[in-house]
Order: sequence, then C-alpha cells, then structure tokens
Amino acid sequence: MSHLQELNPNLFRWSEFSDEKQLNFNGYYLVNREESVLIDPPDMSDDGMSELKQKIADHADNPLKAILLTNVHHDRASLKFKETFQIPIYIHESDKALLEFTPDHTFKGDEVLFCGLKVIHLKDQKSPGESAFLLAEKKQLFVGDALIGKTKGKLNQLRRTNTKTSIKPKKL
Repeated sequence: MSHLQELNPNLFRWSEFSDEKQLNFNGYYLVNREESVLIDPPDMSDDGMSELKQKIADHADNPLKAILLTNVHHDRASLKFKETFQIPIYIHESDKALLEFTPDHTFKGDEVLFCGLKVIHLKDQKSPGESAFLLAEKKQLFVGDALIGKTKGKLNQLRRTNTKTSIKPKKL
C-alpha cells in the first residue's frame, strides 16, 4: 500500500487523520523547475518516510530545497522533516513569532519561492500570516486553512475570530 498519492507526475500527497479535528492533514512533495519542496508536512509512518525518501532519491536531479508552511498551525512535523532531510523551514513573516521554534527563513506576499511558487498572503484568516502558494504555470494552488473540506463535497472558508480556539466555518 502506497503512503504517497501521486496527483500528477511531479506532485505527491500524504495525509494524517486528526482524531481531534476529524479531518485529514495533508502534506505535499512538489518537484518543479529542477528543485523540490515539502509543503505543510504532517507526520508520516516509518514506511511512509521510506517511500518519501525513495521518491526524493528518484528525483535527485531536483534537489529538495525547503519546507514551506502555509500558516503557523502547519508546523506539525516540520522539525522532524527538517532534521531528516537537512533543509530549512520557511513561513510568512507575520506568523514567525507565533511558532514554538524559530524558522530558518520568512517570506512575504508576492514573493516567488522555490519551484516557482508565488506567495499569496491571505488577510483576515486563521493566522495573520496565512498564505497560499500559486504555481501558475500548472494552475495549482496550495491552500492551508483558508479553505477546508470538512463536509464531504463542500468547501468551507475559515475566517479569523476574536479567540484562538474559536474557528467558525463560512460556506462559500
């Protein structure tokens, strides 16, 4: 059984189910423009990690450059992946102080990061640095918590509230 789902030849996803949230946390391995990145990596089993390492080895001509976080809440297993692959962690500058550790780098809206990913800063969201990553050439958008699919077949938009624990979904 594969732990990585191939979404296209250069994009792979894995998931970790959250009992608390009752939804999957998704992480991505993207290969583009002769480099690669991990986006919002959730934890992964040892077998899954072996499979990811093999995928990265299969794409050795596209070196793994960084872990990109769409928001502060997606730090999840990023330190484990940083240690395993010896790569830096990037997060929006507005979420830097909210992390429980110091990221290696920050980014701002409209910057172009590794693999040609353009940062889109999403204001008034769950965290002040909530961002999406646009890969325009492939018409792919990586969105963290700004859109969720908690109800099968529907998307919800998370909006910022006055408390950290109260998140109210808004139907699109």
